[in-house]
Formats: sequence, structure tokens, C-alpha cells
Amino acid sequence: MGCLLSTGKLVTSCLQESVTSTWFYAYLTGIAQRVKQTYNLPLVLIVDNASIHRSKKMADYRELLKTNFSTNLYFIPAYSPELNRIEMVWKQMKYYWRDFQVMTADKIEQWVEKVSNQFGKEYMFTF
Repeated sequence: MGCLLSTGKLVTSCLQESVTSTWFYAYLTGIAQRVKQTYNLPLVLIVDNASIHRSKKMADYRELLKTNFSTNLYFIPAYSPELNRIEMVWKQMKYYWRDFQVMTADKIEQWVEKVSNQFGKEYMFTF
């Protein structure tokens, strides 16, 4: 899972099981808390139409994010990955930055963390 902040900071989280609405809410809460503490500004999150983003449970969570963290979610149009900045990051990672070798789940997680930590320094692209 990943989030590309307008500051250029890449925030990723790796897990090897299915992502649920509850897990996604916890992930967004962590980002919202960090943004609120660091910048004390409202947060706007642009998300795609994945089922976990649109679930009934997530609708309740969206209200909690709005109330507790001044965080609003906006949805890009369906089938528009070109509008989703994080999809561009994943494409770069998959096709241009990755070493072409077989990787275990642990190696993939380490590599994603490395890219996340070095994003904007060693790993860059412009829009």
C-alpha cells in the first residue's frame, strides 16, 4: 500500500495478507496523524475505486477521518490509473527501478522500504 504526499514523501506499508477496509482505515489514520502533527493542515486523499475504498464499512471510516483528522477522501474516475500518482510510482518501481531477479516476499518488502526511504533522492520522477 502506498501514498505519495504532495511534499514528495512516499509512505508505504507492506503486508502479505489481504487488505481490508479496517486495515486501510488504520493505514490512513496513521498518515492523517502524521500530517496533522507535522503540518497541522487538513488532508485531502485521492483514491481509486478499489472495493476496500468504496465499502460500506469504509464509508463510516471516512466520516471518522473527516471528524477526527480533517481528512477527506476524493475518488478518481473509474479506470483512470493515469490520474493516480501512486500507480505511476508502482509502474516505475516494477519496470524501471527493480533489479530483475527472483525475489522472496521478504526481499520485496525490503526493496519497497528502500525505495520509499530513498524516494526523491535516488528514486525520482517528475510529472
